[in-house]
Amino acid sequence: MSWFGDIRKQLRFRRKQRAAARRPLTAATPYFVCNIELTNNCPMKCVMCPRTKHMSRDIGYMDLDVFRKIIDEMVVDNPQHLSGKLVALHHFGESLMHREVDQFIAYAEAKGVSTVLSVNPITFTDRVIDQLLDSAPAQLFISLDGHDDKSFFAIRGVEDAWERSREKLFKYLERKRERGVKTRIVVNMIDFKLNKNSIEQLQDYWEKVPGVDEFCAKSFGTWIGDAQEINELKDGQLNVLKKQDARKSYVSCNRPWETLTVTWDGDVVPCCYDYDKKEPLGNVRDQTLKAIWNGEPMRRLREQFVTGRIETALCRDCEELRTIL
Repeated sequence: MSWFGDIRKQLRFRRKQRAAARRPLTAATPYFVCNIELTNNCPMKCVMCPRTKHMSRDIGYMDLDVFRKIIDEMVVDNPQHLSGKLVALHHFGESLMHREVDQFIAYAEAKGVSTVLSVNPITFTDRVIDQLLDSAPAQLFISLDGHDDKSFFAIRGVEDAWERSREKLFKYLERKRERGVKTRIVVNMIDFKLNKNSIEQLQDYWEKVPGVDEFCAKSFGTWIGDAQEINELKDGQLNVLKKQDARKSYVSCNRPWETLTVTWDGDVVPCCYDYDKKEPLGNVRDQTLKAIWNGEPMRRLREQFVTGRIETALCRDCEELRTIL
């Protein structure tokens, strides 16, 4: 890069740095609930998920009445939910383990809220397949890492599960075609070193499977960066500034001005990476989402982002927190 190009880069960086420092503590735009956790129970022991070794909160299942309150408030407070955005009915658990999963999907879809679930096909029992076909979510992300039982076990921690997962997925796809259900199907594989060979072997295969609309090599992330064994799975160095130098970085993450996540018990957190409720903002059982969105806990978090002095354990080690010159 020429000296002139380098100067232009620095000027753009300074403009964005100043803009980040001017963000308001009270958001003028409405919230977007990006994730609603139906349960944090899960049969998997994934090596890349902090839930496996680090989640300490209680296991539970969301009440349908709580879910209805969330959906009803979203529809009133933020009509953009109805204009093509997908609301994920998952967080840190396998949503298909909730026995009423179809009722959650159907309620949201009936209200005009398009839903997406990330699911493990090993859980596709006949009952679950019927629930998915009857409720017809807008989209399913099918998580199926590896290319055989051995490689699946190395990533997802469940033995003898890849072939069974594929067979169950094919059964669902066949019945979906028979019934003409329009749910969009995306097969996901995590793009990291334990999956490189599997992606190379199977991308073309999955793209040609009847009923699969898309194959996605999903980018690998280290969540909030507090699990060393997960950090070590990343190719290359983490984008984390250990000695925070305000002249060389700024807090560019804008999630506290954009999204909310609700856990199974109604607690609200500011980020879909918050696996253990490290930054609770309130609870929808006794507050409205609108009140939580600009409540004191959220304004305190935004102030940390504006000043660049990050104290919360949720954000301080996240590689997506800062832009570094």
